[in-house]
Amino acid sequence: MKALNLIVILCFITSVKLFAQTPQAIEADLLKSFKKIEYWDEQQGKGNENAGDSLIKANDAFSNKLKRYTETYPYTINLPFNSLKKAQLDIFTSADGLFRIYSWDTWTGGTMHICANVLQYKAGDKTKSSLMNNPGDGGAPFYSNLYTFKAGDKTYYFGIYGVIESSRYAGTGIRLFAIQNGVLNNDVKIIKTQSGFHNEIFYEYDFGSVVDLPFEKRPTITFDQRTQTIRIPLVNAKGQVTAKFINYKFNGQYFEKIKS
Repeated sequence: MKALNLIVILCFITSVKLFAQTPQAIEADLLKSFKKIEYWDEQQGKGNENAGDSLIKANDAFSNKLKRYTETYPYTINLPFNSLKKAQLDIFTSADGLFRIYSWDTWTGGTMHICANVLQYKAGDKTKSSLMNNPGDGGAPFYSNLYTFKAGDKTYYFGIYGVIESSRYAGTGIRLFAIQNGVLNNDVKIIKTQSGFHNEIFYEYDFGSVVDLPFEKRPTITFDQRTQTIRIPLVNAKGQVTAKFINYKFNGQYFEKIKS
């Protein structure tokens, strides 16, 4: 009798575990956790004195849960997570399906926005994830695009990110990634500038210089697959974004500046 009861209990535990592994259950659990960030942000706006600490805890809980799920269940890198996207979680997946960026605003900053990112990638038969908040001196970023670039037997991923430093100043950057020797290399230095080789380029600007432009028409960093060229808006001495661009073209080994 005891043996039978033990079998029933084990079967129940197994069924619960299997249920927790379904894509629907994972997405529902993540959405519930992500919605708490929105809730405590609203409470903070209403003057709830405990909301600030609760908002930080909600972000920590979500980031840890997202990292755990995306590392434990490899198939999550292919899930659309439509409900999470609708809730303002930005998700960008590489063309080869091996690299993905999850990005969101933590709402823990003031006029300077603090964002968080979980990077998920496949290395052989393993799927790994890491939490990254700050790629450089520009502040905590949010990612807005992801390009996949294959050069010979090497594949690079170009993450386009932005930062909101204040109500007046913002910034945009490009950072290069590659999956090498089973790990994600976020220090791929194949962009050559006057100061040497770098893995990212970042520029600051006066937000007032683009605020009146429709979002889709604002100059930003892009990558042209056909010409293998990174295009970066030129910012003048006053910090204003102009209609001109600085171009870095791939020469077979690295990107170097060319005449526009």
